[in-house]
Amino acid sequence: MTYPSRPFFIAALIAAFVAPVSLPAQADPLPALDAFSSAWSKVDSYTCKIVTHETKDSSTQDRTYGYEYLKPHFAKISIDSGPGHGGGATWHGGDTVSGHQGGLLRGIHLTVSIHDGRATSLRGDTMDTAAFQYLLDYYRGNDAHATQAAGPAVDGAPTDEIVLTDLDPTKTGGVTRDLLLISTKTHLPVERQRFAGSALVKSEHYIDVALNPGLKESDF
Repeated sequence: MTYPSRPFFIAALIAAFVAPVSLPAQADPLPALDAFSSAWSKVDSYTCKIVTHETKDSSTQDRTYGYEYLKPHFAKISIDSGPGHGGGATWHGGDTVSGHQGGLLRGIHLTVSIHDGRATSLRGDTMDTAAFQYLLDYYRGNDAHATQAAGPAVDGAPTDEIVLTDLDPTKTGGVTRDLLLISTKTHLPVERQRFAGSALVKSEHYIDVALNPGLKESDF
């Protein structure tokens, strides 16, 4: 019988002890956010209504917006009810928007900074931040602060809840907790809530969502 050489035997013995051990795969900490990303990749454009409530200091603003979005960076918004009713704007990417105010000023069209007070909400949110693309990027960019849990039913449908905590209020307009509810059916957002401490300072409810309605750049 031929025996393996001693160096070969020692090398084989060492390899047996140092061979990599297969570890169980770690659970995905934010599967709802991954599902959101996957669902969003199949959407070219969408329309919806956004029902909002927000507060700042002693002021309150309740509005319903009409919203249209076309990838990669075209958006149109209209104020369908609430302060500024009749106003609207379009965005083609970049730092400006083109639009008009409501009421008697409806016929005057202006191009202004996207951060101009006439083009933002009470808390200074710009129209691009209403887009699902923005929400995905924002929550992805802050996922080190994110946790996931089962969320409450919204409009009778179950949701997953993504919560951002430990946010720097000097960079978020005073917001310390940011919560996104994602439909377990469509895997797209249905509601966002922002808090300063324990106080709800803004909520956005996305309704009447229509996916891929055939929007074109010329619609903006």
